[in-house]
Amino acid sequence: MVDEKKQKKIASSIVLKARAECRENKIDSYITIGAFIDEIIRELITSNSDDKVASFLESLAKKVRNGVYRKK
Repeated sequence: MVDEKKQKKIASSIVLKARAECRENKIDSYITIGAFIDEIIRELITSNSDDKVASFLESLAKKVRNGVYRKK
């Protein structure tokens, strides 16, 4: 089994390819990201409670507000 860091790198590469494909098809970036987020939330809900997923999303919001995802 591939370690978590390697899996995350592979998954990120797949997502970036999908995002590039959406750009090639001239799909608005907010629509693209919204669709990605919707599908990820649906996937999370299949194996977690609504409260657990909501808490996870709230923690992401805090990270965004703290600038964790900004490139430095």
